Amino acid sequence: MAAKKVVVAVDAGDRTMDSVRLGENFARLLNAPVVLFSAFPYVPLQDPSGSHEREAREEGRQTLLELGATMEGVEVADAQVPASNSPARELQRISEEDDVGLIVVGSTHRGPVGRVVPGAVGERLLSGSACPVAIAPVGYAEHDGAELRRIGVAFDGSEEARRALDSAVDLARRSQADLRVITVHQPVSFGSEPLYSGPLPVSSVNEQLEADARERMTAAVDQFRAAVNVEGDFVVGDAADALAQKSADADLLVTGSRGYGPLGAVLLGGTTHRLVPAAACPVLVVPRGHTLLFG
Repeated sequence: MAAKKVVVAVDAGDRTMDSVRLGENFARLLNAPVVLFSAFPYVPLQDPSGSHEREAREEGRQTLLELGATMEGVEVADAQVPASNSPARELQRISEEDDVGLIVVGSTHRGPVGRVVPGAVGERLLSGSACPVAIAPVGYAEHDGAELRRIGVAFDGSEEARRALDSAVDLARRSQADLRVITVHQPVSFGSEPLYSGPLPVSSVNEQLEADARERMTAAVDQFRAAVNVEGDFVVGDAADALAQKSADADLLVTGSRGYGPLGAVLLGGTTHRLVPAAACPVLVVPRGHTLLFG
């Protein structure tokens, strides 16, 4: 099997560094080569000789290589500068290649500093990427070192959450970071349909659901206690709000995709869709049926 690569998407025009720094950290941790990527808009009818395309491609490639030279201890395997009016479509295509294990993108700089606010490219990738996607918050490059000391992972016991947990455990092992398994119980409202048969009051249903969620979290923590420094963190409340609050005390937050849709694709459920733009640290989203696979 070919060695997996980390693809880092960069706005070469703005020379943005947030995704570069996050990609550098992932590549060093995963011992993986980096492919730098930046697309530029192109209208063939306005460039019949192709000279504009060649110049733009070479200029973009040189910019990427200059940025790549700042990545310490990382092999820059390639710099790709396709002529395309849809960078997201190009990245989607790249995500399907067998030797691509992770795509790293930045946030839109129209968002608040320290928040993960995906731009158009990030939004598109979070609706179908065939490999994990990591998103750097605005201003991430300004953090000295940005080492992984604490990793949070959203866990509800689903198959998708277990894939995210496996990925988080692997990253915690590699970085020797503390791992926090975050489980949120969102109580059933009195207007909701009961999830248990029989004439149980909603309060009893919530008690049982909470007990089940705590049990799943405890089992997950116990499973990996010998491998990493792990703790459980149980919260009652709105899942997206609680996870966003916990992200303020983490260096990376890992989450799975929604539990339906095509296997092998990132598809955000309601909670993750609300969580990503509210997160205060980088977010890693793992596709359904996948883990973060690096040797």
